[in-house]
Amino acid sequence: MILTEHPEVEIVQIQFNYADYDDASVESRKVYEVCEKHGKPVIVMEPVKGGSLVNLPEEADKIFRDLNSGSNASYAIRFAASFPNIAMVLSGMSDMEQMEDNISAMREFKPLSDAEMDAVHKVCDIFKSLNLIPCTG
Repeated sequence: MILTEHPEVEIVQIQFNYADYDDASVESRKVYEVCEKHGKPVIVMEPVKGGSLVNLPEEADKIFRDLNSGSNASYAIRFAASFPNIAMVLSGMSDMEQMEDNISAMREFKPLSDAEMDAVHKVCDIFKSLNLIPCTG
């Protein structure tokens, strides 16, 4: 409704990460699709969901470790950046190590591969089964 009534809006910032992508309370996918339909570039906030997608349960962490190609944060940031209408991915960082990790994930950016996307889906399934991520109230 907002984008229909206000076509002058130039860019939209949304909460967007793999845990919220199909979450009924956040609906990141649906919101992104509306932005895409209106031709609005998207700025992503919360790509690592406040650190929840970095400090994973052991079973989920193992899925990404088995890929041998990046940090948990890098998979979350690259997930968000892999969509065509994403103009920028904002990521809160607490120290130089986190900043260097985020930069390395984007320096020579490659969208998630099929194997990495499959891993993301498996991690989401683990979250859903453990009910670890509370909805954004």
